[in-house]
Amino acid sequence: MRREHVDPHVDRPGFDPTAPSTRQFGWRSGAVAAPQHPDLLANVERVRYKYPVLRDHIDALRSLGSQVVYAGFCRQDGFRDCAIVHVRFSGAIEAGFGFTREVMIFYSPHEDLQGRTFQAAARELGGADRSITPDIFFMWSPDRRLQIKLNDWSRPAKLAIPLLIDDEDELSLITLLRDYIYARDLFYMTTPVYGASFFGRRTLLQSMRDDVFNQRVTGVFGLRKSGKTSILMQLKEELQEDKVVTVLMDLEAFPSPPEDPTDDIVSDLRRRLIAELKAHKLRTQELSQLQERPSILDLKNALQAILKHLHKDGHRILLLLDEIEYLTPADRIDIAEGDMPRIAQLLSALRSIVQESENFTFVLSGLTSAIVEGGRLYGRPNPLFSWAKAVYVKPLEREEADDLASTVGGKMGIQIEPGALEALHEASGGHAYLYRNLSSAVVQHLPTDVFQRTMTRASVLTELDDWKSRVQGNIEEMVQHVKRYYANEAVMLDVLMDSAADFKELASSEHVAVRRLKDLGLIHEQDGEFEVSVILELV
Repeated sequence: MRREHVDPHVDRPGFDPTAPSTRQFGWRSGAVAAPQHPDLLANVERVRYKYPVLRDHIDALRSLGSQVVYAGFCRQDGFRDCAIVHVRFSGAIEAGFGFTREVMIFYSPHEDLQGRTFQAAARELGGADRSITPDIFFMWSPDRRLQIKLNDWSRPAKLAIPLLIDDEDELSLITLLRDYIYARDLFYMTTPVYGASFFGRRTLLQSMRDDVFNQRVTGVFGLRKSGKTSILMQLKEELQEDKVVTVLMDLEAFPSPPEDPTDDIVSDLRRRLIAELKAHKLRTQELSQLQERPSILDLKNALQAILKHLHKDGHRILLLLDEIEYLTPADRIDIAEGDMPRIAQLLSALRSIVQESENFTFVLSGLTSAIVEGGRLYGRPNPLFSWAKAVYVKPLEREEADDLASTVGGKMGIQIEPGALEALHEASGGHAYLYRNLSSAVVQHLPTDVFQRTMTRASVLTELDDWKSRVQGNIEEMVQHVKRYYANEAVMLDVLMDSAADFKELASSEHVAVRRLKDLGLIHEQDGEFEVSVILELV
């Protein structure tokens, strides 16, 4: 291992950390001060005694202006011989690879590394007392197949980098970071995102959080793939530390009217409540004593009894009902007077629990807001009419989108120029899925064999034609979903796409349909003139 080398140019006025230096290409810029605290130094020695390779790693880090800032042993049962070290990288490395916090190294003594040890390391990311990077960590063990195993076990959102570096190459660690971090595509997501992958919507999330603690019922509505489910999952994530037991149900999995799904929903709700309460080590007795398919009234009474016990310790229950449009398919049944009263009865029971308890509420999410805006629901007064609050997940504002792209891009070592940010937003209309999808398409064609990657406006425009042809099917599916559940709105959309003048003439008499189309982000109005959004121009 080479001894630490100090680049004489690092502290020179006007020094550019992105420009190559004579030895280490500026990666020492913003060097971290060497640790001095005797407790830390003693802990480092304890770990080094168990894992002599730590000395080499410390030398490699110091040569790049980085330092060990924490050292200790794992406290998890069965893994107490594993060690945990936290590293603070130099300012240049943090800027180059998107780090903003300490990064963990997990040391294992096993020559045959097992998946359970990998899972133990991953758990350390969530349970650390110190603020550490939540989606990237290093791992070392004497296992000769370490790299192969970690490549198999890792995921982009939980990346484990094998700490295997060349003693004779001062840039070996930088190359290792580049090879792994540049290989990630954090824009590409086919499932809802939450935690470290979630960005934006902070105002809406704070409002929904306030609704939970003030027992207000919220309906979250928007186009498919606009980020509604991600918002629900992020809300659940953020409430974990607030004694909130959250149950998320996807109603798309149940039968849809005219087949009555109520019994299946009630049965599954009971099962999910028991599972979540047990996971929090809370009371389940009243629910467990019910039949597997209880009546609405029995479920209501059992849940209210449990809520009284939970209230003593400050616990709450939050129910999230996603894809709510599958309870109100306007193309298959008259949702105002149709013969499906038990759906309205279930919603009435949920409303009653909110009113009679101090620690329960629920959130609806989906495409259609009719379930909270119509005066009648399946032959009964709608229990949510003028009571539940409707909010719409609209396309990302430019500032929100810029923050998403810059933050996610930074985690992949990508600098995104202002012109590229503008082009991404213009082409996608700010629709969350389309924005990430286009960003991903551009990332896939950026070079990975360099130490600085930049996304330019030209690189975005180069990908547009191919990207538009690939996402056309997704957009058509989104539009057809709207037309299935919004008959009047579908007609109005067709009119606008044929003739803006005819649409304007109809707009005053179809003001509800116009408002919904604007809320969904499908049309825009400026100075009394209407036009379709960018999303529809891509069809």
